[in-house]
Amino acid sequence: MKPQLWYRIDQLLIGSLCHWVGKFVPTKSFLPDPIERVVVAKYLGIGSLLLATPLMQLIRRHHPNAQIAVATSQSLSEMAHLLPVQKVFVWDLSDWVSALRTFPRFVAQLRSWRPQVFFDLEFFVNASALVAWLSGAPVRVGFHHAQSPRGRLLTHYLPVTPRHVTQLFAGLAWCLGMDISQLPTLWRPNYDPQKVSETVRQLPRPFVVVNPNAGELAPQRRWHPEGFHELLRRLLTTFPDLHCVLIGTASERPVVRQVLGDLQGHPRVHDLAGKLSLIDLCFLLDNAVAVITNDSGPLHIAVAFGTPCVALFGPETPAHYGPMGEQHRVLYKALPCSPCLTPFDGKQFPCPFSVRCLQEIRVDEVAEAVREVLAKRLTASVAL
Repeated sequence: MKPQLWYRIDQLLIGSLCHWVGKFVPTKSFLPDPIERVVVAKYLGIGSLLLATPLMQLIRRHHPNAQIAVATSQSLSEMAHLLPVQKVFVWDLSDWVSALRTFPRFVAQLRSWRPQVFFDLEFFVNASALVAWLSGAPVRVGFHHAQSPRGRLLTHYLPVTPRHVTQLFAGLAWCLGMDISQLPTLWRPNYDPQKVSETVRQLPRPFVVVNPNAGELAPQRRWHPEGFHELLRRLLTTFPDLHCVLIGTASERPVVRQVLGDLQGHPRVHDLAGKLSLIDLCFLLDNAVAVITNDSGPLHIAVAFGTPCVALFGPETPAHYGPMGEQHRVLYKALPCSPCLTPFDGKQFPCPFSVRCLQEIRVDEVAEAVREVLAKRLTASVAL
């Protein structure tokens, strides 16, 4: 389902439903003791699902005997099974028809599990708050703002404040009295190395992973292909033993081919766009000497594995989604118009400046950041 269509339906139709239903929903609730069944819901963004893992670990720390389940979309369900949870509930959001067809069964499965606490991690999606209420959970925690009807269906809520998303998610645990002063790191996805394809397993090393894409939710987060192309050329020239692995989904192959240009077929360039399973992707990001990427899901997966990243930000702010840790480098111009992709408008703001925030990031700047990262992982005496 296209994000723009989903956003309009959610705001107009489901928002009205939340507003009407919310008039009859009591917002007071007592916290169960003991807490035995907790749902953490995140339907959009594989990176955001990873950013929710500190919250999951906080829940486990404070309620060690509780069962934790994830409610998510079909596209994120495989990753959800690699996280520290005992159960995964799946809602098929691949298109509007599938969403309607699978909704009754999805809600019925949630209700039969009888959750006591429901953490809704979508910022302002009305449908997720509706699911939280329909689950039957007496305690429902999420985000809210004054113009949104979703707060009517929650028992506890927070505003979206200028903090990192991991801290925002952890703040929901704070609402229920949990100590969040020591925030866990991102959970390392528990993938099975034996299921990695031979093609990926036999890639020459050392290699960097290059991700010139930014997913379907906000493709305007892509740095320009010409910049990636020139960066690849410099890497191949400067580091004669280094291999470059380009990734992306099947629908992102045209972007990757545009980046490659005359480097297509180079013996140290490997185009794996559209050829990777999630397990393959995890293996690549786990074993790369560095990851060069736009603001996207693979960035957060790489951070979870502790792989140094060079991350390019523009329409969104690294204050919310940037990699945390001294081993990473972030390039962000912080123009007066940035960030423009925010939860308050469903990340649908139409840029009137031709994504100038990314266009102004120069190849020299990215090359220097890559050199700094690789200097600690490779022996290289020549500047990029």
